[in-house]
Amino acid sequence: MMAEPQGGADPVVGDLETMSLAGRYQQWMFGQLAHALGQRIVECGAGIGNMTRLLTDRELVVAVDHHGPCVEALEKRFSAYPNVVPLLLDLGEPGVSALARYRPDTVVCINVMEHIEDDAGLLRRLHGILAPGGALALLVPAMPSLYGTIDRRLRHFRRYDKRRLAALMEATGFRVAELFFMNAVAPLGWFINGRVLKRSTQAPRQVLVFDRLIVPWLSRLERIIRPPFGLSLIAIAYRDPSPQSSVHGPSSAEVHG
Repeated sequence: MMAEPQGGADPVVGDLETMSLAGRYQQWMFGQLAHALGQRIVECGAGIGNMTRLLTDRELVVAVDHHGPCVEALEKRFSAYPNVVPLLLDLGEPGVSALARYRPDTVVCINVMEHIEDDAGLLRRLHGILAPGGALALLVPAMPSLYGTIDRRLRHFRRYDKRRLAALMEATGFRVAELFFMNAVAPLGWFINGRVLKRSTQAPRQVLVFDRLIVPWLSRLERIIRPPFGLSLIAIAYRDPSPQSSVHGPSSAEVHG
């Protein structure tokens, strides 16, 4: 859910500022990943810190983004947190391997991989920076049939289905422990806006309505029943040796289904 920035603001920062209105949604995403997070985190595509702010209690957060104004915003926002290290880096480049020097036990990658043309190459590099047993907490846009004008405007190369994502992660060395859909209500709105009405943005009012009226009950419902589809796919995966899969995660058949 994105919107045009106001005034002369940087367009990427403006979009992220619009998404900062969705505090309940960000808390919901964080809650889906929190059990897999360690103490030394590399956050890929940190933007202006909408998710970083939920990680400031960790030993170390390396907040990576390729967009200069975002890194500047991170530096200002987290100047009082010595454990938060903003870093300008293009995740599509081999320089990602240098992140290994921070000894991360977790990589968080939320709505990033769809922007990288060589997604397999990115996953191989992220696998390489993790210590054995380290976790990758990944969220990507789901349901390729939804791909439309909003995705193109956001420069998405693709949306993912379960089978493709599981195969890609396993082919790049990860062991998938959990793979599930999130946000079963939003696909209809995304389809109407992006495929029927051909819109390239969604208004801040849409973000606020969704966050305030829909997220509270939808997040509770999806804790009880995993939906068979959704706007996003979440994967929790490990670099060997892998811990046991969560009891809340899917069976092998569900992961590969």
